[in-house]
Amino acid sequence: MKRINLFVFATHHLSNNVAAQRFKGLLKYLDPAKYRVFVFTREPASGAHVINASSALEVTVFPLSGHCVGSESSASSSLFALAAAFIRPLPFMFSKYGAPQRAWFVSALAQADRLCREKLAAGERCVAIGTYSPIDALIAAASLANRYGIDCLQDFRDGLVFEPLGKSGWLRSTLRKLIERRVLAVSGLITSVSGPLVEDFRRRYPGKTTQVLPNGYDPADFAALLDDADSEERATAILARHVPANAMLIGHFGRIGASDASASVTLENFIEAMNESIPPSATIHVMFVGELTPSERTSIKRANFSISVLEPVERRLALQLMKRCDKLLLLTGSRASCATGKLFEYLAAGADVLCISAVHNAATDILAETGAGQTLLTGEIAAGSNALRKVLSPRVDRAGRDIRAYSKVEQAGMLDSWISQMVLT
Repeated sequence: MKRINLFVFATHHLSNNVAAQRFKGLLKYLDPAKYRVFVFTREPASGAHVINASSALEVTVFPLSGHCVGSESSASSSLFALAAAFIRPLPFMFSKYGAPQRAWFVSALAQADRLCREKLAAGERCVAIGTYSPIDALIAAASLANRYGIDCLQDFRDGLVFEPLGKSGWLRSTLRKLIERRVLAVSGLITSVSGPLVEDFRRRYPGKTTQVLPNGYDPADFAALLDDADSEERATAILARHVPANAMLIGHFGRIGASDASASVTLENFIEAMNESIPPSATIHVMFVGELTPSERTSIKRANFSISVLEPVERRLALQLMKRCDKLLLLTGSRASCATGKLFEYLAAGADVLCISAVHNAATDILAETGAGQTLLTGEIAAGSNALRKVLSPRVDRAGRDIRAYSKVEQAGMLDSWISQMVLT
């Protein structure tokens, strides 16, 4: 049987953030006898260290320059990208006539157009996959699928219309809805990270097949830590420098409110509750590793307990530090769809997860389902200190912990099944 060619538009693929891991980990577990993959991504940031995951699968990565819709792009370049969602031939015409390719998706489609034409001429099947965010990847996948009449999967790591992360306003809200409808018009499958997001898509697009494809963890990443003496030594040195001896270590990794401003409020509630319930003499230390906003750093300065703040570290070192924590702290806000990528790293690291949240959401449901942690709502910790002290005690009832459903190996099997159904129907 001839192989299926996957054209994956994923701007974050060559970065080392959590967003990059969503499809990077999935793709390498697909059957190499069945699939060939072309990834269209953005050039890594200057000085960034990119680790290429070993894989038997044939994966060709195209690191391309250019702007995407967002804070980095000008209004004119953003308008051109958004116009391309409605005028499908526009990016191909732009490339054909040699105009300056300042837009990332124009360069991506120029490469994809040539390869897709070759593979279809050879009688092979092709599937376009767009991964949001940013919106450019969805537009590129829809454009390629429409041009050649191939199957299309559009994946949403965040909500474009449901709990949008961008700026508010009726004009932007209307534009998001129009663009979402347009990029999904050619899609045979919609996937997203959590139940609330998927249910929203099913309600608004009843004729579309929609599935939950949660973020997950890659077992290979954690297996590799066993042979990584360098990151192990560095983790040991960091803990010796910042964490008091014999202290219970609670670790938080990554951003908090930069993606969801309501989570910053949860941080404030956590700091206040810790100040009230944990005496300064207690052997508990909270360590924040990653990018924090100025207001979050101000909140942390109000802590009366042992605490440290570290700048972002490379992913492998972060995983080593996670494995050394007694508890891993997850702070979520008021978004019901929240299933932040760090949660799945936490699951695989093995420590008990303590989630402080404004509401019950997808992340709290996953903790309850897997038995991997406990949840406290901000209203509960505001009502008194006993609730927080209780969850900070070591847990002994961990026999029912089961995280296999969130392994990239399991999820690659799900993805394979869905793609197979798409190309055979």
